[in-house]
Amino acid sequence: MTGQGPRILVTLPDVAQPADGGKRLRCAGVLRGLAAAGRVDLAVLFSTAPEGGDPVPPGVEVQRWLRVQPAPRGRVAGAATALARRLPVHVGAQRWDVVEAELGPWLAEDYDLVWFGGLDHARALHPVLARRFPRARWVVDCDDVETEKWRAYLEAGSGGRVERVQRRLELPLWQRIQDDVAGWADAVVVCSELDAQRFGTGPVAVLPNTYPEPASVPPPPAGEHPGAPVLALVANWGTDQNVDAAGWGAREVLPAVRRLLPGARLRLVGREAHRVAELADLPGVEVVGPVEEVGTELAGADVVVVPMRYGGGTRLKVLEAFAHRRPVVSTTLGSEGTGAVDGEHLLLRDDAAGTAEAVARLVKDAELRDRLVDAGEQLYRDRFRPAAAVTAVGALVDRLLPGAG
Repeated sequence: MTGQGPRILVTLPDVAQPADGGKRLRCAGVLRGLAAAGRVDLAVLFSTAPEGGDPVPPGVEVQRWLRVQPAPRGRVAGAATALARRLPVHVGAQRWDVVEAELGPWLAEDYDLVWFGGLDHARALHPVLARRFPRARWVVDCDDVETEKWRAYLEAGSGGRVERVQRRLELPLWQRIQDDVAGWADAVVVCSELDAQRFGTGPVAVLPNTYPEPASVPPPPAGEHPGAPVLALVANWGTDQNVDAAGWGAREVLPAVRRLLPGARLRLVGREAHRVAELADLPGVEVVGPVEEVGTELAGADVVVVPMRYGGGTRLKVLEAFAHRRPVVSTTLGSEGTGAVDGEHLLLRDDAAGTAEAVARLVKDAELRDRLVDAGEQLYRDRFRPAAAVTAVGALVDRLLPGAG
């Protein structure tokens, strides 16, 4: 919609191309929806993607874009800044002054809508931008409800002692940010109805995570080698919750599976694989790293496992498996936000022994496997294809800016 519609400034926490992970897939969905609704200026903040290349998905038009990715303050300086400003360390350590300077030439514009791609963006930039754009409407994408994510982290016993103390101290700081954002935002966007309930007060709207429809879906291999199944866990290993899932899956779940199916293997697929490299020393664990086409990797998997113990949003790992017609065994938390039902779309187990039993059952029971795969694919097609994000974003923009298009 270049040249018409409302003027929109959007900040995203990562590039939207290549869409090779959950965060980037959500960025792509948001950007597609906003570009269809108006004229977009895009700022990508603190992405770890290599510099160079267009961060915008093919077929999506924006007026202009920039990337700002200054190195954060050092550990001591970052902690001191966070303490002085009563912020979580992650927020206090980032160089928001550099972001403001890079955005400077855009501040002469008159935006109708500002869409922040995270609570940290909103907390740091809203005070500055609100002075520049007093008539703008404000949207904050809270794809993770931070308070819930870190409560689950603490309940799971993840991390070391120092980090656990830090996360416990930061919980009220995240709550303070969420409460503040709820007070001034015109809409707080979350991934699911469950997250909407968890966020609590404020003008909350649901924007589902989506997954692109595979060009082709090869037939499943499950059952061909019932004694030596391949388990796949696909994730961006740059996030702590995924590293935790890989560690629990490799150290607890896989040994339990191998007691039932001695030849079972667990393949860890995804970028930033150096963070899980040490797991390759464990029996049956294969650290694959990034792949050009995840569908090819999933084609060789008998079962997709999602052993998440904390995190937020909708688990795209589950949607990805559904789209590729692969059976799934997940923790309850691992399937949150998808609407998937235990025994109908997948099998849910929250302990290593139960997960192993479920994997063995899927490998051996073709009728159950086929029934779950059919239902999972239908759930994906009904609710989580990319058009769902475009529709949800368009509806929200129309509600906030009636008649602007």
